[in-house]
Amino acid sequence: MIELKTGVANEQLRRFRLRMNRMVVGQPAATDKIADCFSRLIAGIHDPERPLLTMMFLGPTGVGKTETVRCLAESLFGDRRAFTRINCQEFSAHYNISKLLGSPPGYVGGEIRPLLAQENLDKHHLKALEKRTGMICEDGGKLADMYPPDAARRLSIVLFDEIEKAHPKMWNTLLGILEDGHLVLANNEEVDFTGSIIVLTSNVGSQAMNERLSRSGIGFRAADGDESLDRDLETAVSREAKKIFPMEFLNRFDEQITYHTLKREHLFEILDNQISQVHHRALGSAEPFLLEVTRRAKERLVEEGTDPEYGARPLKRVVEKRIVTPVSHYICSDQIRRGDLVMIDHDGDGFVFLKEPGIDWERDEQAERVTAAGKWARTDLGVRDDGGEKKKMVEEAGHVAAPAEALTGAVID
Repeated sequence: MIELKTGVANEQLRRFRLRMNRMVVGQPAATDKIADCFSRLIAGIHDPERPLLTMMFLGPTGVGKTETVRCLAESLFGDRRAFTRINCQEFSAHYNISKLLGSPPGYVGGEIRPLLAQENLDKHHLKALEKRTGMICEDGGKLADMYPPDAARRLSIVLFDEIEKAHPKMWNTLLGILEDGHLVLANNEEVDFTGSIIVLTSNVGSQAMNERLSRSGIGFRAADGDESLDRDLETAVSREAKKIFPMEFLNRFDEQITYHTLKREHLFEILDNQISQVHHRALGSAEPFLLEVTRRAKERLVEEGTDPEYGARPLKRVVEKRIVTPVSHYICSDQIRRGDLVMIDHDGDGFVFLKEPGIDWERDEQAERVTAAGKWARTDLGVRDDGGEKKKMVEEAGHVAAPAEALTGAVID
């Protein structure tokens, strides 16, 4: 007999865990549980008569529940939107359930395909196969071996968002899906969910969480390792969930995962992710440019975007307001051009936008010495960042192009 070694991780599972921890910030307990579920998936030893995974994400708004599903879709299919999302707010009335299951033949709407039709579940897998993206298409990977292109079964992700807002009739509909992995539509078509990862999110317990945080006076500023607070919040969420959902419904899930409130250090990590996304959009625009944000500016953005009741969502709005919108105005006024380095700082009174001009690829003789392959790499972008002067951009009234003499020099240490 050979002793099995612990700590030996599959490469796909290792990359999946790293991506989850990077994108779903401040929820290590949740990401660890999801990684464990994912290991059962790629091992292929799950129950073939049930969905691949069934998980319920509980916790306050804006802490990463839906972001987890997006990260899962990006890992499997290479697209953050590659999942079937059911917005449960649209199903608060029982007669709206027909949008999920369809109408019987001969009734109004009978010709409209329901949201839970088999082709709607399978389309993201088929698109990934067509584009050769995601873990599902990696040669030699366990998922690719489990789901070859010619296989009859497809992998899918189904999200029921804010399930507590749906009519109880919808909960009863889900009982069969969660237990048996099959659903019969109104036209008697059978939909197979045994290849599905089913996730339900809920904000139940959010009010109890906010009351607990208000009494403690902690909010986002809880000290590192405040395990007692997290345990109290988990207990409050579990208690509220049992008040709303029937026990037979809660017992259908492989995992019930409670997401914790975000701490201040987590917001800085989330901010870095959001700035990285904006930078990626800047590099992919018609006039690519570099974007940097100083520590002082980040501190101000986090200060403005901190709200315990709404999680990280206010931070995203602040980034759009304080970074994306002003930068858009500077682009429209031709103050930001191709190859420029744009730096965003905060001087104590407000945000300051500075730039260092880059290479004009059509007229600058240095452009001829830059290879096409490395044209937009950080070192080859043409930014002459040699510690010299950066120019401060001036936003004119009406956002019209500022004359050259209106650009005043400003040196950053």
